[in-house]
Amino acid sequence: MFIITLLLFCRLVAAEGLTPLIEPEQLAAYVASEQPLTVLDIRTKDEYQQGHVQGAVSAPYALWRGPANNPGQLLTQTQLQGLAQQLGLVEQPIVIYSSGSDETDFGAAARVYWTLKYMGFEQLSIVNGGLAYWQKQGYPLDQQPVQPQPSTTAIQLRPELVILQPELLQKVQQPSALTQLLDARPRLFYQGTVKAPTASVPGTITSAQSLEFSQWFSGKDNRLKSPSEIKQLIQHSGLMAAQETVSFCNTGHWAATNWFVLSEIGGLTQVRLYPASLAEWTQSQQALPMENTPTRLEQIHSKFKQLVEAL
Repeated sequence: MFIITLLLFCRLVAAEGLTPLIEPEQLAAYVASEQPLTVLDIRTKDEYQQGHVQGAVSAPYALWRGPANNPGQLLTQTQLQGLAQQLGLVEQPIVIYSSGSDETDFGAAARVYWTLKYMGFEQLSIVNGGLAYWQKQGYPLDQQPVQPQPSTTAIQLRPELVILQPELLQKVQQPSALTQLLDARPRLFYQGTVKAPTASVPGTITSAQSLEFSQWFSGKDNRLKSPSEIKQLIQHSGLMAAQETVSFCNTGHWAATNWFVLSEIGGLTQVRLYPASLAEWTQSQQALPMENTPTRLEQIHSKFKQLVEAL
């Protein structure tokens, strides 16, 4: 009787399809249903070799990122095409999971999800809580590596999902109430109190609002809140009024979490990611519009204070 019930559950999950945010039991049921499925493990190769979801393909996050001085830099169409074919990606459900080690880690899965959607893939899901929660729920790990069969997939880029520096600069210089610019970083970054190593100066892009990525998490197991809770938060925050939303952070990582939550769970339309974010914006040869940037003296005082506190 138990086996029959399990088979019926697996078939039901497969028939209904997968939502953007799924639970471990949904992934386990879909895998058991033997329906076409690609599972991407975006942890490091070493972590993958120590154990992974059965059938998962190793696709380390580093493959999806730019150079060290600008990690959020969007890969070229040629690079993305090669990555899709290397990983054997075809138009079938793709599930992404990261380690689930902390709330920041979710941004890696969200960034890969966004990149795949930008590449034209539609049937995408992220495992809420990552591999850590998969294990906590008692699901097994497999140590048999999976070698994907290279595909001949031709990607179709979706430029409406991305905003690049020239267009964003124009929007900042000609502000409109129809566009909202959201800074996903912790508030100390937004206020200019601290900065990332990849940013040349502290502060935020002119006209940006602070929308910390961390507010979407439940506070336990590094998992997002339920879709119903997230939708309530969005409705109460006034984010529904704008016609267009632009999400950014330091390197397009935390910003990807905001993009995922607002677009894929909250249902906002025209949500766009600035992938290179402040790493690119502040490194521009031409000084671009910034707010909350402390004076040079204030920056020196802040660094001195940090050194003293570290002693």
